[in-house]
Amino acid sequence: MEEFLHESAQLAALPADAREALAKASDHFTVGRGETLFRQGMMADALYIVASGTLAIAARIPGDSLAAVSRIEAGEVVGEFALLDDGPRSANVTAIVDSAGLRLPRTRFLALLADGKPWTIELIDALRCLVAQRTRATLARIAAAERYDLTSLRMPATDRQLDTFSDPVPLFAALGRLAALEPAGTAMLATAGTCIVVPRGTRLTETGAAPEALTLVLRGALRAVLPRAEGCEQIMVHGPGEITGLIGLCDGAPQPLGLEAAEDSVVLQLPAALFETLRRGADRHALALFGVAGRQLVRDQRRANRHLGRAVSLAQFNNHPGRSAA
Repeated sequence: MEEFLHESAQLAALPADAREALAKASDHFTVGRGETLFRQGMMADALYIVASGTLAIAARIPGDSLAAVSRIEAGEVVGEFALLDDGPRSANVTAIVDSAGLRLPRTRFLALLADGKPWTIELIDALRCLVAQRTRATLARIAAAERYDLTSLRMPATDRQLDTFSDPVPLFAALGRLAALEPAGTAMLATAGTCIVVPRGTRLTETGAAPEALTLVLRGALRAVLPRAEGCEQIMVHGPGEITGLIGLCDGAPQPLGLEAAEDSVVLQLPAALFETLRRGADRHALALFGVAGRQLVRDQRRANRHLGRAVSLAQFNNHPGRSAA
């Protein structure tokens, strides 16, 4: 069964020795047609790689109904959040036909990662890229939606001259999400990056911008928005200790959302070149930063899924036979 890993498009970036080590660290799983592999809200305890069969992903949306998210075919990965975050499952996964593959338990993987096995760093980078691609696909579905909440739209932000902030290091002390970086790690980032003050209502990047920087929010809040004909649709908000810009940096495509200051903010921008240098690094500060990045990607995917769920619910409500067309 392990031979299928060599043909998996989602794991194609892994070196051959990494795929071999992954197979050895995994168990086999099988799930029959109509059976559930895992349910939304369950503890995320393992990553699954499908060797044969087809799985359906569906998530609960407002109104307690299920919305189809996607299908997982042979060679594809599901349950990747388990290795990036300790939150619950975000969707139900059910077998459309008899399916089988490999299962990598979270506890086993984290132990191997702590031991410094090189293949674990390669795998987790591939999973970050996968989550970024899936979030991009979700955002594309949101952008394509014909129905959206007009009352929630905002006026577009404006461009302004931005001032630098002289000493960002003390601001890290209050950011629990970045505590694993330790003082030496935060000092390294502060030296390598550019800290700027972003007044409320200021545009930082536009939708479709090249992925040029990773942005850490040190104070205030940034709003990620999607342009609409009537204004900007808020998709998510990033508060202190959160990271933005990950989707484009991970998958190499233009940023799917614009970014603007929801309130007066201080941010630290790290150049894309540094991101590339650190992303597969085994240094403890690089591991800490990208541990935060992995959890942020999961958080953003969950937010995008919730937003899509609201859009689906809105469309269902407006298309109900008892309502006239709006």
